[in-house]
Amino acid sequence: MPNHFHHSPAQDWQHRASCRGTNTDLFFSPDGERGNVRARRERAAKQICQDCPVLEQCRAHALTATEAYGIWGGMSETERSRHIRRTRVPARHRDAAHAPAPHHHRSTCSRT
Repeated sequence: MPNHFHHSPAQDWQHRASCRGTNTDLFFSPDGERGNVRARRERAAKQICQDCPVLEQCRAHALTATEAYGIWGGMSETERSRHIRRTRVPARHRDAAHAPAPHHHRSTCSRT
């Protein structure tokens, strides 16, 4: 959840979040919470996120900062993890995309 005590201009979106002022316990799982209890709590948190005017900024923050816990941008820890795995570019593809194209030099050596 947004940290309202340490504010930076890059986090202005947090002041417009629907969750502002909401008990953060709704967004974070207590130790040992499982099953239906956890699912109900997560659904309630996601319901607050549903119409949030800064949902996309919150989600982008969570994915960029790799937030390990809680509901952020309407996504649980598990959903964020899955999203990152699905959208991650494999290293060999990423490296190939940034590697310079092969450059073929024409030999300046003349054979006689």
